[in-house]
Amino acid sequence: MLKLKRLYSEPELFEPINFRNGINFIFGETNESSVKTNGVGKSLSIEFLSYCLLKKFSDSRVSKIPHVAFPHNTLICLDFFIHGHPITSKRSIENHESPILIIYGKSTEYFNITDAKNQLTNLLFGSAINREHPSFTGILALLIRDERSEFKSIIKCYDTSKDIPADYTPHLYLLGINPSLYKEAKALQKEIDDTSKVRGKLKKDVENLTGKSFKDANSELNELTGQVDKIKLEMDALENAESFEIVREEIIEIETELDNQKVRSGVIKSELSKIGPFKGDNYIDDSEVADLYERFKAGLGDMIKREIQEVTAFKKKIDNFQKTLIDSRKESLVTQLKEINKNIKALDTRYKEKLSVIDKKGVLKNLKITVSTYQHKLEEQSRLSTFIKKYNEYEQSIKSIKRERENKITDLDSLVIDASAVKIAFEKTILDIHAYVMGNRICSFNIDINNKKEVVNYELRIHDDGSHSNEREKVFFYDIAMLLTPEIAEHHPLLLVHDNIFDVDQDTLIKSLNYLAENLDSFIDKQYILTLNSDKLHADEVKSLKIDINNFKVASFTKNKRFLKHHYQEL
Repeated sequence: MLKLKRLYSEPELFEPINFRNGINFIFGETNESSVKTNGVGKSLSIEFLSYCLLKKFSDSRVSKIPHVAFPHNTLICLDFFIHGHPITSKRSIENHESPILIIYGKSTEYFNITDAKNQLTNLLFGSAINREHPSFTGILALLIRDERSEFKSIIKCYDTSKDIPADYTPHLYLLGINPSLYKEAKALQKEIDDTSKVRGKLKKDVENLTGKSFKDANSELNELTGQVDKIKLEMDALENAESFEIVREEIIEIETELDNQKVRSGVIKSELSKIGPFKGDNYIDDSEVADLYERFKAGLGDMIKREIQEVTAFKKKIDNFQKTLIDSRKESLVTQLKEINKNIKALDTRYKEKLSVIDKKGVLKNLKITVSTYQHKLEEQSRLSTFIKKYNEYEQSIKSIKRERENKITDLDSLVIDASAVKIAFEKTILDIHAYVMGNRICSFNIDINNKKEVVNYELRIHDDGSHSNEREKVFFYDIAMLLTPEIAEHHPLLLVHDNIFDVDQDTLIKSLNYLAENLDSFIDKQYILTLNSDKLHADEVKSLKIDINNFKVASFTKNKRFLKHHYQEL
């Protein structure tokens, strides 16, 4: 059992809220200066409540309050009971990861909020020996629904802007169904998903390696294996030849030298091709020399007079000198090329002689290429074989995990069947509420256990469901039935908080409140906290209420009297 007593701050920066057994209304009301009831602090007071019960800081609106409106070293405090034992939680915005819990009169500051959550989990579920249970924050997500969930789902209790997967753990637990098999089946599904991703990557690797569809992978592997085996047999046969190792090394050495000589020959041939255009002695054109001479002569006047023949004679000397140099270089290159060709011919002769020692039926004409090809094929075959082997291992692993998961799901289905009496009692409570509010019993609740990813599916159908208001009313039916069904009380903390759930038509609102009024005795040992705007209750309809809401009011806020006195814009 979880019972709230008092919400306050140190120092006091908002008026404390004292909770009591039964129904607790927190109202947003109009006053003389304003008929507006939004933004007065109803939802924020619930946020403060959840914050003290260790709601994640980043998910809480408390994190958006500026320091000027609420100093961040202020302690937000909540007095409450777990199974009758008094506990106080104190938590500031400044040190949001270090709450203080006063348990049995002993104060402990936690430097890791997870440790504090675990402490409260142990206190709340300590009696659940040898039985799986939700975490403290997991059960509170169901009991104190986030207004930003918009009450769209009986299962998903979180902010709709966050992609948080459905968690049936607290729902199963409240119905007396051990959720361990559900959690194990979900964990196995995650393992299947993770393994499938790795398997998918291996499939792509195989297709990239072979360039073909994965279904042809084994055929490609067989072909590669055949090629490797054939080359290996040929190499094994060669290795039986006399002095094979010596001859092989000599052949490789000759092949290397041949490659070097051919490279040198190519370089020399390239240089010779560039020298080729320089033939004869006319390296500089006579007409060009004459033109240049005349331009200079026109500018020199009578100071220098030279005949064109003198310049031409000088040019001839340059041509002859240059020709001598080029001819000398050409002769040297030709000599080197002849020597290299001679060496290549000698090396080629030796190469053929050595290769004839180990050549078999025309194969392995180049030993280096053969060895390289063998290594390449062997590596390719090894990679492909490894990929296919790992793929098959993951495939078998997935099948095995699926079988294990199916067994868990079958066992979970048996637990649901065993809890059918609780399920029937729960459905009856829903039907009673539905009949009172909707005027009929066109309603049903069913639990389906299946092999889909979610494993569990709760289906609650009510009359004319699907609309915005009726989906919210469906959540009201579900949560109230969970709170009031006697067969569930053993597992339920007997606390429920609804923040602005009644965005419904007037008739549905009045009848829902009247249902609470006619079942006040059922709330004596429980707490139901409901925030509501007074403008939802029209004056003429208040007369039809069977409950005096003022008798159950624990807090009231207006535009002039907000929950936090300092008005602000969220960060």
